[in-house]
Amino acid sequence: MIRHVSTVAVYVTDQDEALRFWTGKVGFELRAEWPMGDARWLEVAPPGAASALVLHPKAMMPDWETRRPGVVFEVEDIEVTCSRLAAEGVSFAKPLTEMPWGRFASFLDTEGNEFGLRE
Repeated sequence: MIRHVSTVAVYVTDQDEALRFWTGKVGFELRAEWPMGDARWLEVAPPGAASALVLHPKAMMPDWETRRPGVVFEVEDIEVTCSRLAAEGVSFAKPLTEMPWGRFASFLDTEGNEFGLRE
């Protein structure tokens, strides 16, 4: 079962500058930082919030200008959730995959918008 919106991607040119902005000026805290190729996976959020922004590098997304913010839902059991959605006829853009930061899958809505799931 989906518990809450986990992350929303914000596409940035300079991750360090964006991190300084969100933490130093806006008052968010750094929640997660993992290596991601030549960049990092950075999550920032207001203290105590369940949802976070991912400061995603534009350089890794050549089509960033046409992308919409990426919403990721956090789930209790990703296998059960994926199975339930598939049984309801939901189409998956990315099957359940092991990532450096955990397990991830994404599904499509009726308009072709992609939503992520993570444990």
